[in-house]
Amino acid sequence: MTENHNREGILDRESTASGTALRTKPGGERLGVYVDTVVDADHGDDSSVRTNAASLAFLTFVCEVGSDFSGLSIFARQSSDAGTDFPLPGGPVVAGLPYYPTLSPGALATNAFATARAMWRHLDDVDHVWVFGPHPFGLLLVALARVRRRRVTLGVRQETLAYFASRMKPGARHAGVALAVRILDASWRLLSRRLPTTVVGAGNEKAYGGPRTGLYPMSVSLIRRRDLRPVGPRRELTEPIELLTVGRLSPEKNPMMLLDALAMLHSRRPDRFRLTWVGDGELQPAVRDRVAELGLQGVVSLPGFVPIGHELMEYYRRSDLFVLTSVTEGLPQVLIEAQANALPIVATDVGGVGVVLDNGRAGALVPSGDPAALAESIDGLVTDSGRRAALVSRGRELAEMRTLEETSASTAAFLAAGTRQEAAA
Repeated sequence: MTENHNREGILDRESTASGTALRTKPGGERLGVYVDTVVDADHGDDSSVRTNAASLAFLTFVCEVGSDFSGLSIFARQSSDAGTDFPLPGGPVVAGLPYYPTLSPGALATNAFATARAMWRHLDDVDHVWVFGPHPFGLLLVALARVRRRRVTLGVRQETLAYFASRMKPGARHAGVALAVRILDASWRLLSRRLPTTVVGAGNEKAYGGPRTGLYPMSVSLIRRRDLRPVGPRRELTEPIELLTVGRLSPEKNPMMLLDALAMLHSRRPDRFRLTWVGDGELQPAVRDRVAELGLQGVVSLPGFVPIGHELMEYYRRSDLFVLTSVTEGLPQVLIEAQANALPIVATDVGGVGVVLDNGRAGALVPSGDPAALAESIDGLVTDSGRRAALVSRGRELAEMRTLEETSASTAAFLAAGTRQEAAA
């Protein structure tokens, strides 16, 4: 399926005798990127590097950024038995670290020495490390890289405290975890004052003291210029109206809010709306149970995870309205994908969502955790074709400025800027 997506031109690859390779430039820096995820090198016919569904999109973006460097190594837990099912574009090197299924005090204690040893060895192959956190092993890699006199840039993808709050339940054990997360988060913020840092989303930019020198608000997009869909003439909606959302079925995405709003709409006019949620995750069984409880079995479709490519774009292009109900977000790339496909959007006003939607000029904003407000906003937007057209037009303008080419090039330029400054010094 991935090969078909590549033939549609969503993701660029350059064929080589050994498989596929990123665009590389002779000389210059070799970049290493640390992300707490799982990868593996498949030494079969395609000689590819693979990752899991949750990390595919972000690591695809990382590979595009890495194409502006002379080489790319991905520091991540390595395992062939942990859902590493999806090939990454290009030919990054796997800087394999010991595998553990979930982060816990036991995993930290058991794997700390072996992880440090692997990091030390793989630092031989890079000049610059881009370390995403906050994460205990991320701090370890920063320390080792400084000892080895490697350049370091920090990265922040999510609002850490809000993310963990959405996943933790009250209790003494979780209170201890929450304290540890706060200390880790404070340490990362303090370190960002001394090291260049990329952040995703307006919330993270503010939390890390921005705007300021050395802090780069990064956008993540996988939409290429050639994949932008024309806005076209204003169109009227016909029933059933197809709602779409794309993302993991996880607590921070708050799928129950969307189901409750859909139930309200369904009670007013049965069968007027249908919903497709593209994605999977730990809440999938609970979501199916809630769909049955609300009597929405014939209204909700759950096709599972679909990687970026022609099939996913078809979901966008046959939908009428995109909905996002997260409780925390950095800068959600799915909103850029919806804008690129000329879809009107209703989304919860959290994290960097307001920035992507131009403070309501490129999409309707609703409070997080308020299904009634969400239902009213969806219903109102469906009946107001003029407002839909205005939101789509502004969203399409913004999508043009947030293509994969634009976002990866600007991020690579920020990473490389420190090298030039150090050389001048």
